[in-house]
Amino acid sequence: MNELLNEFLEQEVTDATYEDLFNFVSSRHVCRGTFECLSHVLMKVSSSQFIIYKSFVGAENTKAQEAVLVARDYLLMKINSRAYKMNFREIKSVLDE
Repeated sequence: MNELLNEFLEQEVTDATYEDLFNFVSSRHVCRGTFECLSHVLMKVSSSQFIIYKSFVGAENTKAQEAVLVARDYLLMKINSRAYKMNFREIKSVLDE
């Protein structure tokens, strides 16, 4: 699996952000938007495709940076997998969405 995706999951899927992050990814009503995390940005480019990249403050001169394109269902499964690993109290079902 992509190193950037692993880093995103480890750093950004926390007990405090899990529900908001899951709701943003799972919502089919929001077709475009961004979810700004502590050190990554999750950009929704359609209701089922996301781009994840690191957020850099003051990086106006950056020509290119690493990013990963992830499908909605795969990302939801990875978020929940991290939540199970971290023993979160309430974990949402991917199948309900």
